[in-house]
Amino acid sequence: MTLISPLKLFNLKSPKGFTLVEILIVLAIFAGIAAMGIPALFKKSDNIKKVARQLTSLTKEVRNRAKLKNSTYRIVFDMTAEPHRYWVEFMQGSKPIPANLYESKKDNEAEGSRARSFQKDTSLMKKERELPNGLTFASIETINTKTPISEGLAYVHYFPEGFVEAAVIQVTNKNNLTWSFVISPLTGQCEIIEEAKSLKDLNQ
Repeated sequence: MTLISPLKLFNLKSPKGFTLVEILIVLAIFAGIAAMGIPALFKKSDNIKKVARQLTSLTKEVRNRAKLKNSTYRIVFDMTAEPHRYWVEFMQGSKPIPANLYESKKDNEAEGSRARSFQKDTSLMKKERELPNGLTFASIETINTKTPISEGLAYVHYFPEGFVEAAVIQVTNKNNLTWSFVISPLTGQCEIIEEAKSLKDLNQ
């Protein structure tokens, strides 16, 4: 059996390997691919870091504001359309969370009245804050939700006594990578976990 040399197969005249020009062309191609891919990778990483900084700082500020103002505060997460967004609302005094908070608004006039009694706190956030491109709220789960909320509006409440509604906020990207923002009910601190976690997972 006669073996055919790769050089003959590809009709290459030089037995010494690639020429300098060929190597430079290959390196230029790899450099171009890296130039396109690496900035996008860092941008995605920067986006989630930005959200982490904003939510961590905001949850501390909202808890402190609830205590100082003797008011019930809540962060509202809007998942009705992209880009997903969130903002802060408050109402005077300590108000319990109604059991039917997430029921259909058509059959829930009481919550409609309650929603109108809340007003936006523009001193904490001058306008609604949108998630960066490519990121969405996968779900919002609190100790008072029967199941995680993945569409419409969801809320995390802060009370004048210093307590916070225990919650897990899941943020995901287009590659289905998920980060969990866990809010402590006693301190309001926000812990970031680089995977999908539920309150049940954390309690175990």
